[in-house]
Amino acid sequence: MNIRSLLATFYSAALSVIGFMLKWVQPRNRAVLLVSFQDNARALLNEYEKSDCPFEIEVLYTRHAVSLAKEYPSVASTMINEKNPVHLMRAVYRMFRSKCVITDNYFLLTSVLNKRPQTKCIQIWHANGALKKFGLEDIGNRHRTASDIKRFKKVYASFDYITVGSEKMADIFKRSFGIKDEQLLRTGVPLTDQYFQDDVQHVGDSGKKVILYAPTYRDYHMTSVKLPFSKEQLSEELKGEFLLLVKLHPAVRGHVMLEEHEGMIKDVSELPLKDLLYESDVLISDYSSIPFEYALLDKPMLFYTYDLKEYDEKRGLIDDYEAVIPGKACATRDMLLEELQNIQHAREKIQWFANEWNQYSKGDASRQLLDFVSKLQGGSVKDKSL
Repeated sequence: MNIRSLLATFYSAALSVIGFMLKWVQPRNRAVLLVSFQDNARALLNEYEKSDCPFEIEVLYTRHAVSLAKEYPSVASTMINEKNPVHLMRAVYRMFRSKCVITDNYFLLTSVLNKRPQTKCIQIWHANGALKKFGLEDIGNRHRTASDIKRFKKVYASFDYITVGSEKMADIFKRSFGIKDEQLLRTGVPLTDQYFQDDVQHVGDSGKKVILYAPTYRDYHMTSVKLPFSKEQLSEELKGEFLLLVKLHPAVRGHVMLEEHEGMIKDVSELPLKDLLYESDVLISDYSSIPFEYALLDKPMLFYTYDLKEYDEKRGLIDDYEAVIPGKACATRDMLLEELQNIQHAREKIQWFANEWNQYSKGDASRQLLDFVSKLQGGSVKDKSL
């Protein structure tokens, strides 16, 4: 067992001790949002503030979601550092005081709920589609110890329910988390609600067509970014008609110094994704889940996959990646340039892609989920043991 696995085992054991010490805590008509990504939580809190829900909500957020506290001052919220024992004790206590815990990621914290049937856990995940393998299908598991896999399964077993936006994602969750069909809530994914509303903040008007480049992060290459077009291509082949906006993944934002060029290349990593998606004319992505959201806007997208084989070997893509994406996997800038010049031909496939992966996401996912949580608070939804 390596040091990392050993530390995780001790961490898990400490959580079990904390859970045992606090088992006396009685749940109230409350729900806790355990948040590391903001979009799902924001959609739920927007709906909560305009609804008459018969329960209180409290937000436990990591450092990646700190802005939620300022955006929703009327909602109780606490930042948690998962490495701080006091924070862990506080988080477990708050979860135990609630009849429902809603989470958006893999948190070892939720494993304390396995022996607590009076508190239900709902996993809303942070993406409405998947091009990468995760969970039990993660290829990284080949290098994990038996103790690691056991710990992962312990967390997955804490999910009483999982929200899904499509049958495609339902099948992926069944394989990735080892869950059953009756645990799936076909309510749609809360973060997609924003694409059915008219509250866009414009990020500026350059007078040019806008390309948004939003690559995923590569944990094997965190210190630089490979742009889809050079400044020469933008000014010559594309005749200066396009502005390239670059939104870096939060995990690499602090490690990369992006060279901007006036009127051609601009770093927009700090701006909200939704506003950038609305502002852009074309999206260029790779293995990110952003295309699943962008498809709701019925706008063209391209895929810059210069490291397709390497990424698949090191990180793991879904088996039918190239058949799933609504466009050609472009290995070079020249291929990408050719696809951009014939971009309108992909419109029909994008509509198919949107319908396939956003089957249940129709703009009311947050309301449907809060209605379900309301039923849980009143005990009218039948309990299920995992």
